[in-house]
Amino acid sequence: MDATVILPILKKKLAFLSGGKDRRSGLILTIPLCSEQTNMDELSVTLDYLLSIPSDKCKARGFTVIVDGRKSQWNVVKTVVLMLQNVVPAEVSLVCVVKPDEFWDKKVTHFCFWKEKDRLGFEVILVSGNKLTRYIEPSQLTEEFGGSLTYDHMDWLNKRLVFEKFTKESTSLLDELAVINNGSDKGNQNEKDRSMDFNYLPSVDPETVLQTDLW
Repeated sequence: MDATVILPILKKKLAFLSGGKDRRSGLILTIPLCSEQTNMDELSVTLDYLLSIPSDKCKARGFTVIVDGRKSQWNVVKTVVLMLQNVVPAEVSLVCVVKPDEFWDKKVTHFCFWKEKDRLGFEVILVSGNKLTRYIEPSQLTEEFGGSLTYDHMDWLNKRLVFEKFTKESTSLLDELAVINNGSDKGNQNEKDRSMDFNYLPSVDPETVLQTDLW
């Protein structure tokens, strides 16, 4: 999937890979939920695109997912966490749900995640924004979580577009060169075949002809 195809969705920054890593060297995937209702289909498309970028080796280390629910409702957060099971079930190691300080019933949230723990296949923890550094180094967290890692979403997106354009054009050029080389190889083979045919023709060397006539 190319970024140009889903560019309007990617611009919404429904999720992003900041380049930060957890203590296991796994990549950090951030889902910054907003006060408006999140479109789950668009979020799913965004996650599919982002998870197609890292190599298999990186994916094997697992992801730490930060779900920022400070500006969202609990039912939305829960839906997103459950959705991760279908989008990246084998690649999520830990989900850190950043909760607001003033609400969400602890009994309800604890019960919900505890109930789904075995089915989810990954650990889910509720944490305040200023306590996230207990699980991830500050240098690997972006500024909104009290970290020092710089991330500019539009800058990243523009670089992705340039990279994908370069990759597509390079691949097209290599394909054209392959066609040219194949044609050249066929031409060389035909030339070689003609050369072999000439070896079987009667000699037209004057000395040979004269000697043949004399005998």
